[in-house]
Amino acid sequence: MRLAYWMYEGTAHYGIARLINSLRGVHAVFHAPQGDDYIHGIFAMLERAPDFPPVTTSVVDGRDLAQGTIRLPDTLRQIEASYKPELIVVTPSCSTILLQENLEVTAMVSGIDCEVIVYEANPYRMQEHLAADNLFTVLVKRYAEATLITERPSVNIIGPASLGFHARHDLVSLRRMLNTLGVQVNVVAPWGASLDDLRRLPAAWVNVAPYRELGQKAAVHLEERFGTLLLRDTPIGVQPTLRWLNQLIEMLNTAAVQHDKNVEITLPPLTAFSLDGMSAPSMVPWFSRTADMDSFSGKTAFMFGDATHVVGVTKFLADELGMPICGAGTYLRHEADWVREQLDGYVDDLLVTDEFQTVARRIEELRPEVVCGTQMERHTARKLDLNCMVIAPPTHIENHLLSYRPFLGFDGADVIADEVSTTATLGMEKHLIDLFGDAGLEAPVHSTNGHTASAPTNGVAAAVADAPPVAAPPASSGPLAADAPVQWDADAERLLKKIPFFVRAKARANVEKYAREHGHSLITADILNTAREHIGG
Repeated sequence: MRLAYWMYEGTAHYGIARLINSLRGVHAVFHAPQGDDYIHGIFAMLERAPDFPPVTTSVVDGRDLAQGTIRLPDTLRQIEASYKPELIVVTPSCSTILLQENLEVTAMVSGIDCEVIVYEANPYRMQEHLAADNLFTVLVKRYAEATLITERPSVNIIGPASLGFHARHDLVSLRRMLNTLGVQVNVVAPWGASLDDLRRLPAAWVNVAPYRELGQKAAVHLEERFGTLLLRDTPIGVQPTLRWLNQLIEMLNTAAVQHDKNVEITLPPLTAFSLDGMSAPSMVPWFSRTADMDSFSGKTAFMFGDATHVVGVTKFLADELGMPICGAGTYLRHEADWVREQLDGYVDDLLVTDEFQTVARRIEELRPEVVCGTQMERHTARKLDLNCMVIAPPTHIENHLLSYRPFLGFDGADVIADEVSTTATLGMEKHLIDLFGDAGLEAPVHSTNGHTASAPTNGVAAAVADAPPVAAPPASSGPLAADAPVQWDADAERLLKKIPFFVRAKARANVEKYAREHGHSLITADILNTAREHIGG
């Protein structure tokens, strides 16, 4: 395990806490040193849930170790008395796992009636997503029971969890589409599921597991153990959602035949999936042909994040919005092969790393017009003056919204298209303000004698114009060294400001490279224009 200022994935503890906070009647106990209760602050800030996270730290300190005592049995007894959970999951932290204590025996001698599971998620081998997914699979294998399927067509929605990326909104979108088909939801898990809900998972006709990061292992077990058909595709975008609906209908009708149910499901008119029941289910096909979309459809995009959203949003931007993808990557190394397979033909070289500095360097090299990534990439884009939209965890508080903002389904396609349009448009607005000034909106400048003077309409241009002239250095008889200093005169700087800010740094670097190759240590307006013609801009 490696320490860093920023990490794309949380610790194994964080993944376990996300899962336990999703379930009902389950409590987690971290056998850990004092300080590992940071989990509570994260949930209180981001989840905005009224309930306190069902997570307790059984503290291990130096005195306990010296005296050979362990507080875990007392902690378990206190939890049973206070919270009365059906199940307690005990797990050691990264430091206490080195003690090699037998927590199974310790938990069994606590004398409580509540069921206890010891889950040793080795934090040196797994992080947030694997820890959560593996624990959820353990619970499904333990509690799912053979049962008769429901009379009406039904599905389980497997994967939404606490602090998932737009998971609450995605769940609403999926429920809306299922309701339009006349299909009921048997269980949503882990979010809001009890142990009884896990027991009746096999009653569904089909399992829907749209997230690679959580739920698909458990769904595969249900398919192998109970024969429940599995739909693991992710409906991100208009065409993928249509394919998803047709696949789901085919699976439900297959299940009806297998279980001798006199039911046949058909796809209703697409207008039935719209919010008003009369319009097209998504405005993306129309929007992609408008002049607004055409104005930035050629802008390059760089993608980085988890597996599900990087693949889904990359295909959506490329296939349905016509945006070139100049690069993509993921921090989930265990999903890299799947991402690489899915994005074959979209990107040539998939970036697989969990070091945000490496991603920042790639973004700086590519200088894309739109960055689609995590909150890490949002910070990088701001530093580089690039447009950015967040499409994957880890996220900031602003990505845990109260309003309905799904990424899945027809509704999600409209949301993503709006995000792309807004992100690119705001970037262009900033460029126009740089170019034309602020349309007289700047505050007036007050002079010392009490009179008011008008502020210049373009502060940047005024500053450049007032700058002292740069003395022309002696001409060079040949190419300059690659690291030789190059200066810009005021006219060249003024022309450079007319280039959109999100490609300005790249243009500056290209012009300076041209100047060095042609022996110019001072860049004038003429040299800038010549360089642009030579480069092709």
